[in-house]
Amino acid sequence: MGAVDDFSRALGRVNVRRRRRAAAGTVAVGLGLTMLLGTAASPALADDVANVIPVGERPTSIAVNPVTDKAYVVSGDGVSIVGGTASEGMLYYTGDRPADVAVNPVTNKVFVSEVGGSVAVVDGATRTSTSVPVGASPGTIAVNPVTNKIYVGVNNGVTMIDGATLKTTPLPLAGAQEIFVNATTGKVYVLAGGIIKVVGAGGTVTSTINIGAGGILDLAINEQTNKIYFTTLGKYGASVRVIDGITDTVTASVPTTNNVGKLAVNPVTNTIYVAADSTSIDGFVTVIDASTLSQVAELRTPTRIRDIVVNSASNKAYALLSGRGVTVVEGDNTATAVFSGQEPFDAAVNPTTGRVYVSNTNSSSVSVIDGTVAAPVRNDFNGDSFPDVLARDASGVLWLYPGNGSGGWLQRIQVGQGWNVMNAMVAPGDFNGDSFADLLARDSAGILWLYRGNGKGGWFPRVQVGQGWEGMSAIEPINFFGDGFGDVVARDRIGTLWLYRGDGKGGWLPRMWVGSGWSAMSEITGVGDFNGDGVTDLAARDSAGALWLYPPTGSSGWLPRQQIGNGWNSMDSLVGPGDFDGDGREDILARNSAGELWLYSGQGGYAWPTAKRVGAGWGVMTAIL
Repeated sequence: MGAVDDFSRALGRVNVRRRRRAAAGTVAVGLGLTMLLGTAASPALADDVANVIPVGERPTSIAVNPVTDKAYVVSGDGVSIVGGTASEGMLYYTGDRPADVAVNPVTNKVFVSEVGGSVAVVDGATRTSTSVPVGASPGTIAVNPVTNKIYVGVNNGVTMIDGATLKTTPLPLAGAQEIFVNATTGKVYVLAGGIIKVVGAGGTVTSTINIGAGGILDLAINEQTNKIYFTTLGKYGASVRVIDGITDTVTASVPTTNNVGKLAVNPVTNTIYVAADSTSIDGFVTVIDASTLSQVAELRTPTRIRDIVVNSASNKAYALLSGRGVTVVEGDNTATAVFSGQEPFDAAVNPTTGRVYVSNTNSSSVSVIDGTVAAPVRNDFNGDSFPDVLARDASGVLWLYPGNGSGGWLQRIQVGQGWNVMNAMVAPGDFNGDSFADLLARDSAGILWLYRGNGKGGWFPRVQVGQGWEGMSAIEPINFFGDGFGDVVARDRIGTLWLYRGDGKGGWLPRMWVGSGWSAMSEITGVGDFNGDGVTDLAARDSAGALWLYPPTGSSGWLPRQQIGNGWNSMDSLVGPGDFDGDGREDILARNSAGELWLYSGQGGYAWPTAKRVGAGWGVMTAIL
């Protein structure tokens, strides 16, 4: 048992799970008038997508071997391998579409359930396979790496496979929807029809938990405390309930305001992350302290949550969003988002490398999220990982206001002069692919110039990147496809909105039509990923002063717009600086006619931002970005 024990300790007893089946104070700031200097805070380490790897058609379940850092994903063709951040082709082809995949990291064996009635046992090193008949319509699989037992849900119950001999033992249970293994106690928890059946190490049912037909939605195990948590259907009282792993009886309950579904637990911090539904299209990640059984946070997401997984080594939870994107919760109070692809279905975590593998059903891909790599900050001009603000005064001097990461500024710095010749300026992020924030500016002749940032608050020599732009009445930054490239949307004289796609090298791909009738909007602003789905958004103000959020689909066009404010006609300048106050959500800065600057702090999802005054005297600025 020595090798197994070492393996368990290395993973911090991370739960061996079955694959999911997706049923600061105000800062006064002025322009040399009321400047308050701040102390830079340490930026939170965000996550970035290291690669997006095409796999077979409509991938679903995914499993990872943390020892070899290979992920295995089910698709219509069989099971593909992703090694680290690269494709390693197919592990296993099958005539029957696979239903689920699991891996034993100790033996490096991969188990694939096939709808025809068997489980393929594949050697992860040699890729040789053995077919094991298990019963009709096998589905969900779970592995106990300590005992080398594999549990497969079939029509008439659960089939247990001995990983050493491949001998099968039927367990007479109702059809298993989900199977959960506690590798420490050897117990198996089978969720079927809203009932939890507890199977002891000997293979017999030792306990049954039933609160009502279909009343139990999901389950998670903390092996370190031997506590099991499950969520309940709203009509039985939406809650997270606690099972004592010794007696296998329900001992406590945490009522929730919203309906709840999927959940996960961090065994190291003893924190529970729960998917909660709102009454609108938004969702929430509810964070519960399992020690006190109290809710400590509720973080809004732009859509409802399909699933949640946890990396206990980094203390991060990853919530897969319905539609696209992944919300990353760090600890219990910071939520950021990455664009993984369309319809993320399942995810697997390697706590050793910090990588998270996400299968995207509608993108036919696997996204590799690297939790050790900081996502780029779009408006970080001085390289300190905090968003900054650029402002041009009436004499044409360009000033850099470095953000302090908590909603204020450090001492401003002059970064240019003679900028009055420019009648439009845009901060697109890293436009040329050198990892530094850049600036686009249009002169009176309609020529578009790229001012390449040097990462230290200055500029490399400018480069012409376009002409004929004098016909555009609005030019705004956006990352339309979630690919990290700086794009631009521009409105022409007749109200047509065009997307100019950056190629990531300082040039353009062919432009795309993305809308008509935009002349009705008095202001268009790129506001970053305001709703938290991993793709940057546009905000537009109509003639009545209503502020609307336009989220891109991540492929083409827009999702339905959502109103996020009214009364915005009093504002004569809007800018999206990114997460300016350091709470993990994108913000908006707005200047009113009195020259006051207001910070509208994003709340995630489509919630209206909250406002606080952060400066005065900004009326002397002719451009803020």
